[in-house]
Amino acid sequence: MKNSTAQDETEKAPQVEIVSLESVSLDQENANKGTPRGRRMLKNSLKKLGAGRSILLDSHNRVVAGNKTLEEAKRQGYKNIVVVDSDGDSLIAVRRTDLDLQKDVKAKELALSDNRVGEVDLAWDSEILKSTEVDLGGLFEPIELDNLTNEGKGHKRIDKIDLQEPPKMIWILLGVPFDRFDQIQEPLAALEAESEISVQQARSK
Repeated sequence: MKNSTAQDETEKAPQVEIVSLESVSLDQENANKGTPRGRRMLKNSLKKLGAGRSILLDSHNRVVAGNKTLEEAKRQGYKNIVVVDSDGDSLIAVRRTDLDLQKDVKAKELALSDNRVGEVDLAWDSEILKSTEVDLGGLFEPIELDNLTNEGKGHKRIDKIDLQEPPKMIWILLGVPFDRFDQIQEPLAALEAESEISVQQARSK
């Protein structure tokens, strides 16, 4: 019975192998062009802090996610990559045995760097977005997608939010025909009775 249990656990254990980086190919239709600043940040992070987040491969060792990381690793002389087989039913974690998040500033820096590099090194390729078979509706709002696929020249645009403090008073100019001026006296009086509201009248020739 014990042997059977041990055998079952062995069969469930993921297959792990070490392969050459040269046997891994980049995604030629990667929608992220990257940015010069992001590349510099990735280079410095990998050189100073070492490898952190894993990359994702398909069944033929083609990169699904992590193209820029693989490119930079090759430039820095990385030779091999540890590959863990998965069918997507389990999360895969890379455990850095040299780091302690509660004690090491390096671990905290890696956490920030991981997020910031991904943010800065993102520049969508509009041609690939336009040609992809993937339904992008769940990833982008219509206005976002319109601007991305038209390189910022789309008919739709996202209005910028005015972050300035609102003015203390808004002036409204009303033009009232003279023969109807008496009809608005009561509403004007009601407005004048409200605190902090100023009603001024003027006549034009």
